[in-house]
This record gives sequence, C-alpha cells and structure tokens, in this order.
Amino acid sequence: MFKKIVVVLFLSLFTVTQAWANEPAWQTIDPSKSSLQATFTQFSIPVSGDFKQFEGRVFYDSAQLETTRAQLSVNTASYDLGDPLYNEEVAGEDWFFSTRYPQALFELTGVSRKEATLFANGRFTLRGVTKDIRFPVKVNTANGLHHFSGKFSIKRLDYGVGQGDWADEALVNDEVVIDFKMVVPSK
Repeated sequence: MFKKIVVVLFLSLFTVTQAWANEPAWQTIDPSKSSLQATFTQFSIPVSGDFKQFEGRVFYDSAQLETTRAQLSVNTASYDLGDPLYNEEVAGEDWFFSTRYPQALFELTGVSRKEATLFANGRFTLRGVTKDIRFPVKVNTANGLHHFSGKFSIKRLDYGVGQGDWADEALVNDEVVIDFKMVVPSK
C-alpha cells in the first residue's frame, strides 16, 4: 500500500513538472533595450519625457495569445524632461506625487486579436487610481528577442495628475500619450 502511494505521488509530481516544463517562462524586461515615454501638451506645444527607471516581466506564447501576461512597475520620480527643475516639479504633489505614489503599475491581463491587430488588455495604476485600458500592440521577434511596442492615451485628470492650477486644460491638455518599447528574451 505504501509503495502504491509513493508511486502515485511520484507520477503526479512528474506530470506536474512536465506541464511546467512545457509552459513558456516569465521573461524579464531589459531596460537597456526598452523605452517608455510620456507626451503631454502644454500651451499647445507637445512636451515629451522619458521614464528612466522601470522594471517588469512578460509571459508570452505566440501560439496561445490568451495566456500572455505582463507586469510593469515604473518609478514615477524617474520621469525626465531634460531639466532638473521640471523633473522636480512633475515628481511633486501636484503631478505624480512621487513621495506618496512612487510607482505607476501596469498589469497586462491578456492579448486578443481583431483581424491583423493585436490588442493588449490590462489595468493601469497611477497615483493610487486603477483603470482598465486596451490598446494595440505590435510584437516582433528577432535575434532571440521579443520586441513589444505600442502607444496608448490616458486622461491625466482621471488619475489626479495635475492638481491646483495645473488641472486647467487651457494650460495642460488632459490627454497624455504613452509610447513604449519593451524587449525581453524570446527563450
């Protein structure tokens, strides 16, 4: 009886291990090959800055898009507009409030296809506010790397970004365009 239990447990463990071995693994985003930019319009002039610090991981299987998942954490104080005074301002209480909300988060919950276009579906959290988002994404695999790229827009005021006088859309448009390229190993 004991031998049968041991054999059954061993076979069960072997089966679970084989199933895990056949699943694609989470891959870490390579920040040195990736980019994340946000562009807003101030006084009718587009202003872009790059987030310099972010990390994340992707679970991607091109044969089973519905299993695709990703997690991205962005250091809000790393938004770089090219001037230390501007950077300090956008990290402050009226904008990102980075001391209270140091991370913006994106969780990809799935990928779907409509005709030839892939769409990413997920949740975006900024300043403690979480909203569902959906946007087109391109995937290119070359030289052992997956390249995920795309653009999507958010309404900054929905997330409480731009308080006080900065809430006035005559000063800063409500729409912010996020442009990204994330690179992970394909194996």
